[in-house]
Amino acid sequence: MAYTAAQEFRYLDDIMRDFYAAAIVNQVYKKAPFWAQIEKKTVGVYGKSVQIPVQTGFTESVGSRVANNYALPTAGRGTYDRASLTMKRNYGRIQVDGFAIESSAGKGGWVDIFSNETKGSATAFAIECDRQSMGRGLGVLGTFVSGTTAVTVDAPGGIAGDTPVAKWFRVGQVVDVWAVASGNAAVVSDSKITAISAAGVLTMDTLSGASDGDYLCRQDSQLANGFGSAFASVGDMMGIDGIIDNADVVSDAAGDFQGIDRATQPLWTAYVNGTSRVISETAIQEDFDSIDQRTDGEAPNLMLTTTTLRNKLVDIIRADRTVSTLDLKAGYKGIKFSAGERGEIPLMVHKSCPVGYMYYIALPHIKFYSLKKLTWDNKGGGIVKPVADADAYEAWFKMYANIGTDCCNAHGKATAFTTS
Repeated sequence: MAYTAAQEFRYLDDIMRDFYAAAIVNQVYKKAPFWAQIEKKTVGVYGKSVQIPVQTGFTESVGSRVANNYALPTAGRGTYDRASLTMKRNYGRIQVDGFAIESSAGKGGWVDIFSNETKGSATAFAIECDRQSMGRGLGVLGTFVSGTTAVTVDAPGGIAGDTPVAKWFRVGQVVDVWAVASGNAAVVSDSKITAISAAGVLTMDTLSGASDGDYLCRQDSQLANGFGSAFASVGDMMGIDGIIDNADVVSDAAGDFQGIDRATQPLWTAYVNGTSRVISETAIQEDFDSIDQRTDGEAPNLMLTTTTLRNKLVDIIRADRTVSTLDLKAGYKGIKFSAGERGEIPLMVHKSCPVGYMYYIALPHIKFYSLKKLTWDNKGGGIVKPVADADAYEAWFKMYANIGTDCCNAHGKATAFTTS
């Protein structure tokens, strides 16, 4: 009689698909506080991009008339445009060799090995989603300053003056270097980070050939000219700092944002205050007022800032009233800020928010568009697959999605708040 294995990889596909995918999603919510607040949208998402109809102007066929003038206003029309949001691909991969599977027998077997690897991959994926959701859609981890194997960097996420300088770098990352000032050419490929000092100096494979100002990005996350005008050449999803801006962030072949030129469409421009100011309730209120004057969209209903600015604002509020909190999604809380006639708005902290920044976010106008939600690939032999010509097994997950907005001027940001 032929022997039939009691358990095979193919019988565990459903467990991997349901349990482990959920575990990764939960980890993302724990590690990415802003990501957890964004509405997730899958209905109506298909093809390689999402088309978002937006109104850029209104008909002005209205107005009063003087006595004895009964002529109706000349008929006009509203103006419309179409924002285009390209889907981005993100992946995670787990691989275990056959010896590790066998040597773990009696301690939970190979399923525990995959479970442990999944936890590590989930944490890394969560941090990566967090970085992308907070960024500018450029895929920049930081910019090169000097060094070859002991490398100094600055401008995390491409934001000058932000600290700590190595906030988006981690040991084990493999990066490419792009010479932005000389044609967006790749000057270094596949350099691995082996250590990061307390001062933010990276120990890595040689970056010989890199120049001051060059971009360091994740391996294979860019194509040539990705930083110039072709957003399709950038692998990262769009982030909140790119959405809330008053200039065209790299987005499409014309350099527009989501296919619309901010320079010619004021309704597609967010409010940005770059003036150095000491943080105060009045200063924040003035920012809210400025946003109100610019938009017909939903008002901001979330503030996002640094721990330093939050702590200063708490001291200010505590001086004349009790500090209280508001509940947010995924178990997060925000300090209650009274925004006049707008009511109470939660002030949420993000540990990696740029120094001096305060974001004013209208969550109804920020959405996570998903062509394919996070899922384990089950083609070609199930979820757990043997590695070709190797005594090893692997599984990998994928997500096709992007973050976008349908009303840019509903949002705003202050980029130069100080505490004194």
